[in-house]
Amino acid sequence: DTPVELALPGGEVLALTGENGAGKSTLSKIIGGLVTPTTGQMQFQGQDYRPGSRTQAEDLGIRMVMQELNLLPTLSVAENLFLHKLPSTAGWINRKQLRQAALEAMAQVGLDAIDPDTLVSELGIGHQQMVEIARNLIGDCHVLILDEPTAMLTAREVEMLFEQITRLQARGVSIIYISHRLEELARVAQRIAVLRDGNLVCVEPMANYNSEQLVTLRVGRELGDRLDMGPRDIGAAALTVKGLTRADKVRDVSCEVRAGEIFGISGLIGAGRTELLRLIFGADTADSGTVALGSPAQVVNIRSPVD
Repeated sequence: DTPVELALPGGEVLALTGENGAGKSTLSKIIGGLVTPTTGQMQFQGQDYRPGSRTQAEDLGIRMVMQELNLLPTLSVAENLFLHKLPSTAGWINRKQLRQAALEAMAQVGLDAIDPDTLVSELGIGHQQMVEIARNLIGDCHVLILDEPTAMLTAREVEMLFEQITRLQARGVSIIYISHRLEELARVAQRIAVLRDGNLVCVEPMANYNSEQLVTLRVGRELGDRLDMGPRDIGAAALTVKGLTRADKVRDVSCEVRAGEIFGISGLIGAGRTELLRLIFGADTADSGTVALGSPAQVVNIRSPVD
């Protein structure tokens, strides 16, 4: 494959996009110190840059927020934010100082309403993502890599993130923003880099391309007006849910999924999607309602995921 050559000025947002498997995450992990390149060199602030680990990259101010969250669920938000630099007095953690520092870090990403002493395990996945972003903004941050940062965020949290990106740009922070969402890239990025099969096929000003042109660059061919999914043979009901309820999380939900069917469940963060699926799968216990299989429907007693 052709070697990747890329330069990132201070204060710029570079959109990095491409299909799944194009090499976006691998390239980012090389920059972030998680993967060692086979060949090639990198420079950071005019000096050779060869991080041996993520920690070495972070010490230089190169941070990466990955899709896989790097938080400890049994610790508080504040402890996660300052895990490697817990403020202490005479060998004891200074809880007052830790709480105040956490409040300041959380305010940067719009988490003012959350108590810093809350366990991370008690937060929704969207809020956990914002905690991860806040953790990476603590201290000197010169390069920030955001890998699909809005995938689990609500519209309000996305706006908070975009505001923070604008502030970081004003401070001269360089940002690599990885996303499939072209409307987001057009909003936040000045340039776009497109990877295809590990090759860098485009590094251009964002304004030079519309969404259709970018899709063509990503896949390497023109796309038709519609995607032919082929014939679909939809059969009888395979799963029937009736009146499923658990406290105030899931209220009287009924649905039917037929054989050969793809059944979509959508909603905002906190709407109850995960809670509904946990009830169906037996990870949580329902207060009322039934789950049935087959046609005609036979009610089953699922008390755990093992069942």
